[in-house]
Amino acid sequence: MASAADTELAWTPAWRLREMFAARDLSPLEFAQFLLDRVARHSDLSAFITVFPELLLEQAEAATDRIMQGEDGLPPLHGLPVSLKDSIVTRGQRTTLGSQLFSDNIPEQDSAASARLKEAGGIIFAKSNLPEFELNRRSINLLVPETLNAWDRTRTSGGSSGGAGVATSAGLGPLALGTDGGGSIRIPSSFSGIFGLLPSRGRVPDYCGEIGLFMSGVGPMTRDVRDAAMLMQVIARPDERDPRTRHDDPPDYLAELDKGVEGLRIGWSPDLGRVVPDEPAIVDICQDAARTFEKLGAKFSEPSFRFEDPQDELELDGDYAKWKMAKLGKEIYPGAIDPISWSMKLPREEYARLTIYIRDRSDRPTMLDYALGIRPEVRRRQRTHIDDLFREIDLLVCPVIARTAFECGVSNVTPFQYTAYTFITNLAGYCGASVPAGFFQGMPVGLQIMGRPNEEHLVLRAARAFERERPWAQHRPPNLD
Repeated sequence: MASAADTELAWTPAWRLREMFAARDLSPLEFAQFLLDRVARHSDLSAFITVFPELLLEQAEAATDRIMQGEDGLPPLHGLPVSLKDSIVTRGQRTTLGSQLFSDNIPEQDSAASARLKEAGGIIFAKSNLPEFELNRRSINLLVPETLNAWDRTRTSGGSSGGAGVATSAGLGPLALGTDGGGSIRIPSSFSGIFGLLPSRGRVPDYCGEIGLFMSGVGPMTRDVRDAAMLMQVIARPDERDPRTRHDDPPDYLAELDKGVEGLRIGWSPDLGRVVPDEPAIVDICQDAARTFEKLGAKFSEPSFRFEDPQDELELDGDYAKWKMAKLGKEIYPGAIDPISWSMKLPREEYARLTIYIRDRSDRPTMLDYALGIRPEVRRRQRTHIDDLFREIDLLVCPVIARTAFECGVSNVTPFQYTAYTFITNLAGYCGASVPAGFFQGMPVGLQIMGRPNEEHLVLRAARAFERERPWAQHRPPNLD
């Protein structure tokens, strides 16, 4: 029987833990006890807003009993702990959205994703940290301390799925779900040196009530690509409560996973035709990583194109202009509430309980300042619609973000550069992932892999092939016993 005190358990992928459970080399209860001890020892990272120790131990004990009784046909996540971002609704479990106004919120229903996890035998043991209403580039709120990057605790974990990213990178559970409305899974994954996947719009239904973004999606954050595919196998099913839900059958992610990239058409772009990188060295690291796909037999190319900049207020006729996306959002979610507009109508005593970021929204530069700073020759380049480019390629690779995690408290880290590479994926309804590509000055760097709607299986295949050629799981944050 393996010892639950073995620190290597913290880095064991979920698929391997399941094998250990089945072989009775380790029980779900032993792993739960180990995990709770580890979470307590690394609470200074502030990865979680709420942990449910009694629930985890009770359900892990029940899962252990079923294994010991020799039950057949146990569900795919049987006995495995999973953490969820604290904006994903969980019935009977505190869900705060990172806001004091929801500090006592106990939902009466599950989101589609949390219901699927429970059906599959997963145990939702914690809700991970995030910025209030998911609206910051740092995972900071007035409920708990700010989430710190496990690689350097003076730096941010990113937002808005920062707690999930740090929990995964620090070995505080092998499986996590985040949400991504513009880069909020992929950027924290890049900053934390883990794998994170944004599924295409509607592939993973996300019924979270009235506050939310129509371009946001729920997706896995793991240290291992197979673990992410295992989660997608469970959560990628229709749910009629979400008007965006896809009704076509999802691919068999696990069956497709190890088919490799030979023959796939993979394009590389350093800048999407318009991005000026904050740290050019990041682009070089990503370009070197992208060449791996050529070595693995993909048809590698460097197409010339320019995706529109959805943050450019002077590009009013864009396919994904702000006003068009707002109109589409209202059509899809006619009753949706914008948290900023909603907060402006609150009574004074409740309004005062919101974070400064929500109350002030004092990002600099403004969107207009940003637009005026775009070089005319960039704006004049012919615009390429994403669908047209993807007729020529199967996957597009580029940086996730052209910088490493910034220091906590640094001002003027603008939202426009922050999501320069990622936001278009959400607006177009495509899928995209961050895979660890290397390090710059000791901090992780992520490579983005983008795919067409409902082709997460190709993204996962490419990520798995890359992971096998350039393994990353052996890289662990320092000073984590």
